[in-house]
Amino acid sequence: MILNSDIAQYLDTRRPDNLKQFSSLEGFLGCQLYSEIDLQKSVDVQVAIIGIDETRNAYPMPYAAKADNVRYWLYQLAAFSNLKIADFGNLILGNNVADTYSAVSYLTESLVKSGIIPIYIGGSHDLTLPIVEGLLSVQNQVEIGIMDSSFDILKSESVNSRSFVGAMAQKYKSRLTTNIIGYQSYLVSSAQQDYLNDINIDGYRIGLLRQNINEMEPVLRDCDMISFDAGCVRQTDMPASQLLSPNGLYTEEACQLATFAGLSDKSEVFGTFGLVSKNTPLEVSANLTAQIIWHYIYGVSQRKNDYPKCNLDGYKKIFVKLNNTEFDLVFYQNLENERFWIEIPDVKGKEKTIISCSKSDYTQLVNNKISDRINRILRRHCL
Repeated sequence: MILNSDIAQYLDTRRPDNLKQFSSLEGFLGCQLYSEIDLQKSVDVQVAIIGIDETRNAYPMPYAAKADNVRYWLYQLAAFSNLKIADFGNLILGNNVADTYSAVSYLTESLVKSGIIPIYIGGSHDLTLPIVEGLLSVQNQVEIGIMDSSFDILKSESVNSRSFVGAMAQKYKSRLTTNIIGYQSYLVSSAQQDYLNDINIDGYRIGLLRQNINEMEPVLRDCDMISFDAGCVRQTDMPASQLLSPNGLYTEEACQLATFAGLSDKSEVFGTFGLVSKNTPLEVSANLTAQIIWHYIYGVSQRKNDYPKCNLDGYKKIFVKLNNTEFDLVFYQNLENERFWIEIPDVKGKEKTIISCSKSDYTQLVNNKISDRINRILRRHCL
């Protein structure tokens, strides 16, 4: 494939001298990555890494961010023999934030159309907004997963890193489904909790995640984009995060969630945000961020081409009658990997929808119990 030549003008592909030392590390990403790349030529890659050091809309104030701090550690991690990965360098920031947003949206749209998965190293969390807008230029409906300790739905006259989720959900209410994963209850007001129901957002608190992290896999399997805020990881493990908290995800949990996201055949974009390059100690935070990105790429390398990449006709079809309803629920199971999907019936003129679910969701419905996730789905699609 030939990349759109217009993309090159948005990117600075030069790499600092301290990264060049890793170009001879055979078997590691520093040696595998296409860098100093001529974007005008034919580039046959599946994953592209792009840094965005934009923080002018960070709340309460801008901060220093350098994607190259993460690259330093990423280049030292193991390579992937079955993937072609390019480092497209850093986005050249616009004269104002609106210009940067426009460039991010255009890059996302162009790369996704080309079948390339962009991995963004941010920058402040509000960059999620132009990424979503780029995806919406490609497809009519988008579902995203936001890993964060709180809800970025503060009321504000302008978009910033603490208000963008609410602004985004309101603007694209009929086209966008949002999941906030790993939030901490004491950082969320009751009014914010109530507000989520009005703007098509599902929240999964960290306590629920920790009970059984595998229940997050079907949530992430349905996401087209994953936005990872460094503040969702506890302070001892991510000390250079913009928003610090003594509680949060453990490192292993963060990496497991990133793997789930990468495994999803729907996932087209991944981004990490909220790392402050002047905070200390920076090294452990940049290193962990690199490992989170590595786990996402690992997930991509292990994809099974499940639905929607393949047809459901080859899956086991199971009918479940739910008491006090006029319709059956239909489950599909891939017998090769035990993954489940549920078919939401055509009611009230809405088209039937296929949504990922877990084995536990299925088992509970067989016993005429409705899990929280299936209950949310039925409310959203059938009521």
